[in-house]
Amino acid sequence: MVVADGAGGTGRGALAAEAVLAAVAGNLELRSGDAWALVLARVDQALGGGETTAVVAAIVGDEIFGASVGDSGAWLIDMNGYHELTQGQRRKPLLGSGRATPVLFMARLGAATLLLATDGLLNYASASRISELAVSSELAGLAARLAELPRLRSGALPDDIAVVLARAARSGSRTSSSLGEEAGVRRDVGVVL
Repeated sequence: MVVADGAGGTGRGALAAEAVLAAVAGNLELRSGDAWALVLARVDQALGGGETTAVVAAIVGDEIFGASVGDSGAWLIDMNGYHELTQGQRRKPLLGSGRATPVLFMARLGAATLLLATDGLLNYASASRISELAVSSELAGLAARLAELPRLRSGALPDDIAVVLARAARSGSRTSSSLGEEAGVRRDVGVVL
């Protein structure tokens, strides 16, 4: 799972975010936070302009391994609330600056929902409302419902939003999530620009 949010005003933020997605796609076999932090550090050095945030998380069995840079985040949400997996990350400098410091994280998925999201959701919707929806809703369509939380009365959004969710598939359940079911994990993705 990956979320990358190109920094506005740098002129090449979208290209920087796309470079993160390509780097992740080229390394799907990685199974440690250290390895993902190294991938992000390599992207930071390779970008020739443009900056981006990034959160990448791999689910291996019941384990979550990931790394992050910037103000996008990863939360593990269950009936007791949420735990911010990326709370120790460095918000600046971003990937593409040549000075970014990716920070790794690890956790167990268990019965929780894993949320990766850009600051467009995390900074403009309440943590309690995000958590409430994440534990009470079916996974299919949940990303789109979460992406609507920050919508203003005018109908506009205060920032662009990307949301990726995963949770362990319950035995005997069927999934209609947008990415299907792989290795016992269901996923849902939503992007609002």
